[in-house]
Amino acid sequence: MMLRLKEVIRESLRFLLFDNSCSYCHKKLDREGYICSKCLEKLKREAFLKNKDNFYYVFIYEKEIRQIISDYKLRNRKDLVKDIAFLIRKPIFQLIEKEKTDIIIPVPISEERELERGFNQIEYLLECLDIKYKKIERIKNTKHMYTLKDNEKREKNVEKAFKNSLNLENKNILIVDDIVTSGATINSISEELRKDNENIDIKVFSIAIARHFIKK
Repeated sequence: MMLRLKEVIRESLRFLLFDNSCSYCHKKLDREGYICSKCLEKLKREAFLKNKDNFYYVFIYEKEIRQIISDYKLRNRKDLVKDIAFLIRKPIFQLIEKEKTDIIIPVPISEERELERGFNQIEYLLECLDIKYKKIERIKNTKHMYTLKDNEKREKNVEKAFKNSLNLENKNILIVDDIVTSGATINSISEELRKDNENIDIKVFSIAIARHFIKK
């Protein structure tokens, strides 16, 4: 009872003291969370599993989705995880079952980036979905990918950026990320995972994917 009262007080203070606008349409919120009821319903209709080869995703990485993911990671809207989890729950569990996934690996972020944000956005999302995962290391503090427009520079940026110590031989692996734009990060991780593990099958799941990546 006391815990619930504290949650109500916290939400009330948030509505009074902080930005009370929807991350999608920017209109005034009509519910707890950071996406209004109308936008959440719209997103739910679009939230089904799609794929491009071994890359699976839910949304196209365009204006509104870009804003939601940015707000979640960078704008002190960590509680957006609940709405994102609601939207991707069915697609990600469908994929895990479809591909008979053995091990799920979230894309790691650097220690510096984690200190800046206070959390790893993908690990936190998986925990919210009650999905168990195993971790690999990010051993190189890379530049933000959005600052690098050239694919060759992106690939160089994440070259040898990851270290794996997991035994993945004969396993079906699912790498989970928030955004896939060029695929450079995923390619670097996949190369590292395959280095000492034979006969592994790698699939990728992301909240969103760039339109140009689908068309290439």
